Amino acid sequence: MYLKKLTQNGLITIDFYTNGALHTFKGHVYRLNLKDQILSLKDEQQKSFSIRLSAIRHIY
Repeated sequence: MYLKKLTQNGLITIDFYTNGALHTFKGHVYRLNLKDQILSLKDEQQKSFSIRLSAIRHIY
């Protein structure tokens, strides 16, 4: 489910948990590290953000 959405070349929205709180991030995928299980994204202002794959709850 995750990898199919990540292969699309567009803007995605991800709901994920950090420190017990649900957060939402919108951006483009620029790196997927399967060894460390980390997804790196960039938002519209080119700020980078990393999310652990286990924390992801939903991808739009």
